[in-house]
Amino acid sequence: MIYILQLFFLLITLISSSGSLYGLESNWGISDASKVRLISPLSHNNNKDKIILGLEYHLEPEWKTYWQSPGEGGFPQELSWNKSTNVSSIDIDWPTPSEFEILGIKSIGYQEEVIFPLTVHLIDPQQPTSINLSINYLTCKEICIPGNANLDIEIPAGNGVPTNYFFTIEKALSSLPQRNINLTSFSGFNITTSTDKEITSINLEATTKSFFYNPKVYLHTPFGLPVIEPVLDYSLDQSTLNATFYFDRELITTDSFEISALLVDQNHNFLFNTNSHINELDNISYSNKFLFYFTIALLGGLILNVMPCVFPVLSIKLLAVLENQQKTTRISFLITSFGIVTSFILLALIFLIMQQANMTVAWGMQFQQPYYLLIIAFVLAVFMLNMFGLFEFRTPQFVYFSKFSHNKFIKDFFNGFFATIMATPCSAPFVGTAITVAFTQSSFILISIFFAMGIGMSIPYLVVALFPALVSFFPKPGKWMQYVKYFLGILLLLTLIWIANIILNHFNYYFIIASIFLLIVIIFFTIRYSQSFIFIVITLFIFLSLPLFSFFKQQHYETVGEGWQDFFAIQIEDLISNNEIVFLDITADWCATCQFNKINVLNNKEVIKAFNKNNIIKVRADWTRPNKKIDIFLNKHNRFGIPFNAFFSKNYPRGIILSELLSEKKILEAIKQIKQ
Repeated sequence: MIYILQLFFLLITLISSSGSLYGLESNWGISDASKVRLISPLSHNNNKDKIILGLEYHLEPEWKTYWQSPGEGGFPQELSWNKSTNVSSIDIDWPTPSEFEILGIKSIGYQEEVIFPLTVHLIDPQQPTSINLSINYLTCKEICIPGNANLDIEIPAGNGVPTNYFFTIEKALSSLPQRNINLTSFSGFNITTSTDKEITSINLEATTKSFFYNPKVYLHTPFGLPVIEPVLDYSLDQSTLNATFYFDRELITTDSFEISALLVDQNHNFLFNTNSHINELDNISYSNKFLFYFTIALLGGLILNVMPCVFPVLSIKLLAVLENQQKTTRISFLITSFGIVTSFILLALIFLIMQQANMTVAWGMQFQQPYYLLIIAFVLAVFMLNMFGLFEFRTPQFVYFSKFSHNKFIKDFFNGFFATIMATPCSAPFVGTAITVAFTQSSFILISIFFAMGIGMSIPYLVVALFPALVSFFPKPGKWMQYVKYFLGILLLLTLIWIANIILNHFNYYFIIASIFLLIVIIFFTIRYSQSFIFIVITLFIFLSLPLFSFFKQQHYETVGEGWQDFFAIQIEDLISNNEIVFLDITADWCATCQFNKINVLNNKEVIKAFNKNNIIKVRADWTRPNKKIDIFLNKHNRFGIPFNAFFSKNYPRGIILSELLSEKKILEAIKQIKQ
């Protein structure tokens, strides 16, 4: 109230003395891409022990300067006032920044015009003040240019009147982040810091009186930590936010330090300062956390053995055992297990390399790549032909480098390896949690989780390897085995048709016809010359060369069906701002779980009726092909795979995110919740 009255009287003074208004400013300090000066809101110091000034920057278009914690690509401005008179200290306030990227490096700062309020503390308010401010700063665009300036301004003692910069500085002050939480929509704020053997995590917990819309969190610490995206987690009603930052342990060099957290959401900016003490996680808690992640991954991997994508491939292994109940059973099953674990470790290493290269990382994304699909299709075709008895795969003589290089053992390894590859499109409901943890934790945890999934998927084979006598309980070989092989061949054929349907998103039907012709060729030459390996390699080379011809490229690609809006043609934020309720389905042709959800739930009559009755806008995003917009959206919601299904509204702008495996009950409950 007092502040309002003061502002009122200043306004009266301003109006009454408008004819005598003048500017009180320093010289411009000019650099190649910027200029900077000091401006004063009052003509005199009003006999107060401190005065407010504005440090005003004008930057050339697209040039930026930096916040107090700029990230890896810059440094904040540095101020020196040693040559000033009647000045004890100067404090700087930092306006709310924004994120930007220069040369692939994320930074935090400002562009165009920005005013930094300065609080100048005086030694003697009865004396005039001479301010000599030396500034070093950095501006960047495609290159970075250091800037420096020496700014001089004289502030007389006595009663002052507003200058023509009064309202400019008042506007800058009013837009600063709040330090009094009672003046914001936030109702609680807390920061905790903990560390384990490799990672230091800084966790911010905030509550709001309404709900979080699209929050941004910026950290300032003494260590100059790099700019990273926090892992965000919300309560069901969107009123509580947990934002966790993960840093390498060696970056934080002390156990106790000052930390500032800036929380920005809609029109509310709050700056929280505290002294944080690192809580050292003991070995027990670290082990418990690690054991929890490991167990989730282990169970997820075990369940993969019964997935429809995996069953045809692993059934081949069972058939081989039934055909050859011999002393090599233990070695055979161990090699298959080794193939499974190897494939998971290889996937983990590939994902780590992609993360280091700032590439999008997601579970199952390899099925977006046409050449990957072609290789998978070719291998399936070879397996299928083998099941139908058209040829027996023969390993060339040059690979026989040890006693373990027997044709059978090589098959055992690739049975396991290929099974893992086939598991990824339909594994989301079972390994989704483990994958999310893996992609948001340290490299060690990522590799450990993938290793655990490999061990989990290998458990049935490891059990047989440990107890080979279990093979005696399997059915005895007989003529019925041939019919089983035919059955498995049909399953592989169906899987091949599914893969071919995905390939049609990239290539046309002429490509499929050419591929079938190549299969006929390989069958003919294999039967005639009994040189399967040579002709398989030659045919594979020709097969992978076909996509180079534009004649085979798919020209038309349908993404959404009737009744659905195209994710790429609309903005969800615009819809929910108009009080619309939006249901988003991110799907892909290669995602088996997505297709199950679509057929059994989303096309369910009761679900469709509920959507129509509540005027819910259905939006579909097709991720069959790579797409940057979907990548960004999934990362924003801390998801690393599909299916992704969520409801959005004005009261739930961050969405009510559903589990990967949908049900009619879950859909109807979510609709009831979002309508409340």
